Amino acid sequence: MLLEHLLDELKNEGCFPCVSYRGGGIWRAHVNGAGNFWYDASSPVTALNKAIREWRAAGKPMDGYAALKRKA
Repeated sequence: MLLEHLLDELKNEGCFPCVSYRGGGIWRAHVNGAGNFWYDASSPVTALNKAIREWRAAGKPMDGYAALKRKA
C-alpha cells in the first residue's frame, strides 16, 4: 500500500500520523504524533505498516495528539 493511502486511512480514523527520517537510513512512523504507537524501519511504508499493526493489536487507543484534541 502506498504511504499516502496509509496516512489517509489513519486520518479518517481520527489519528494524527507522522513519518520522519531519523538519519542513517532509518524512518520513524507514529500513528498519532507524540503517541506511544511508533516504529522504526528502513522505509516509511514499512515503519507505518508495523506501527499500525501494533496500534490495531492494542485495540486502537487514541493517544498523543488525538488524545489532546479530544480534551480541547
